[in-house]
Amino acid sequence: MSVIHTRRVVLLALLLIGSFVNAQTSGSPRLRLFLAPSVPSEKVEIQYMLYGAFGAYGNSAVANADAASVQIPLSVKGRVAEEIKAFAWAPGCRFETFVVKVEGLDIQRTYTCEPSSDLVLKGKLEASDLLHQPQPTEIQVMYLADWACDFFELSDCMVPQFPIGTAQLDSTRHFEIKLPDFSADSASIGSRQSRFQLILREIRTQNPVASLDPESKTLSAPGGGLKLLSLYPNPTLFSASKWR
Repeated sequence: MSVIHTRRVVLLALLLIGSFVNAQTSGSPRLRLFLAPSVPSEKVEIQYMLYGAFGAYGNSAVANADAASVQIPLSVKGRVAEEIKAFAWAPGCRFETFVVKVEGLDIQRTYTCEPSSDLVLKGKLEASDLLHQPQPTEIQVMYLADWACDFFELSDCMVPQFPIGTAQLDSTRHFEIKLPDFSADSASIGSRQSRFQLILREIRTQNPVASLDPESKTLSAPGGGLKLLSLYPNPTLFSASKWR
């Protein structure tokens, strides 16, 4: 290879490296949230809020299947945020929160997926005409993360909701479902009491039919639904009221 040709190859390589570096340094800042290998990435729930001169901007981030990380942009309409608050959760894990000052273009954090404890809720529905539906029904349990509004410093916000699972009613109106013990999750402890919401819904259409609330006032959350406890009575009695 001639000296001139060699110089051209070296020069081309330097130009390519320079272009790559410029692309990295001139791009918008981002937070890369690495995911624990044990967690199916497509099941990870991530919500975040950016704070800066633009005010506050919130969104959710979705990971592709088999992804090792999730990228969250740290700018809004070209204006770089000063801080980001985010939380991540996956079934079988505890919630994890992140509060990060935006310094640099590539910020990295890891969602470690600390395992959560489980408990079994054994419930029974009081007799009601709402249970007699033309279509087969099931009970859906949702987790309402009221604490997130405080975490994001929002006086009024849409409470994040996470599907936990479904249960079937037997002929005696009993049901059983495994729940995560969020009462031991530090993120769930705040001035706003988070809770489980139980919904009777049609299986085929998934349309809600009735809301199910505990008969005992000591088990009822202030905003409706079931309090977060580490142990529930066996059985826990619920009554049905028409869905609104």
